[in-house]
Amino acid sequence: MASVLDAVPTGPEPQKRLQPGDADWPLHIVQEKVDKQDEGTPDAWIPRHPDLVRLTGRHPFNCEPQLKDLMSHGFITPVSLHYVRNHGPPPKLEWSTHRVTVKGLVDKPRTFTMDEIAALPSRTIPCTLVCAGNRRKEQNMIKKTIGFNWGPAGHACSYWTGVPFHEFLKLCGIKTPREGAKFIAFRGPKGELPQGEDGSYGTSLTYEYAMDPANDVMIAYKQNGRYLTPDHGFPIRMIIPGFIGGRMVKFLEEIVVQGEESSNHYHFMDNRVLPPHVDAEKAKAEGWWFKPEYIINQLNIQSVISSPDHDEVLSVTDDRPYVMKGYVLT
Repeated sequence: MASVLDAVPTGPEPQKRLQPGDADWPLHIVQEKVDKQDEGTPDAWIPRHPDLVRLTGRHPFNCEPQLKDLMSHGFITPVSLHYVRNHGPPPKLEWSTHRVTVKGLVDKPRTFTMDEIAALPSRTIPCTLVCAGNRRKEQNMIKKTIGFNWGPAGHACSYWTGVPFHEFLKLCGIKTPREGAKFIAFRGPKGELPQGEDGSYGTSLTYEYAMDPANDVMIAYKQNGRYLTPDHGFPIRMIIPGFIGGRMVKFLEEIVVQGEESSNHYHFMDNRVLPPHVDAEKAKAEGWWFKPEYIINQLNIQSVISSPDHDEVLSVTDDRPYVMKGYVLT
């Protein structure tokens, strides 16, 4: 029987279509229908879980699950219930034609096919992704920011499979900081987004952080054992454990080793925490967006009580224990 999944690009070989009862079903809870809210939008080809809470209307797609649903699945979040942060429509890329180019301060500039990347030694690690705006709704209730209202479920944990970033760059003969290699910048496709000089989403890491094996930075092409879905960066994305999700560029297309940090629009104009007296107009007029001390990279500690839930009523007359639940992350 034909399915909307037949039109969704995937990896080099057909994957078994998961069914309820399969061992890996709880890691994915695969969706096979386009949500009615996506009809008539550029995302009308992407199946999505209908229970996700949409935070910015129909489009672009930015969502989180209900906190109770997130908690009920335990440590590993099903892919279809993983929060999504999109600045625009996910590009419809193909495994067979997508390329990742490495250039700049390297001895061997190179363009890789996806098959070549998938053939390299890989590893799988669990990693929690967190949107920098997680719980922003609470902040907006105190003082309005320019960001939209994320609840407490803008995070998720998956098993990510890919190539260690430092090993990937060594293949291209990355130069040393003494030779000027101080930052590694990376971006998605040009023309993907409405803002910025080239319409790409990009950012950068310092050489020291990117090349330290202990940091587990990787370029990933699988989530919970299966090829990435469009909302999570198919065919390949950055994974940077301990950093905010906004630094983990999806739809990875270009890596540049260079002497300065990324100049990409979204590297500066997203994911900053400015002093309370600085509003958007003041920040733009006085150059606050470009002050390095206000960038958000590594995660802060967060903790949330999920049970009792918001507005949940507990009886004080029942002589029964109540199990409190929550999460903490850093």
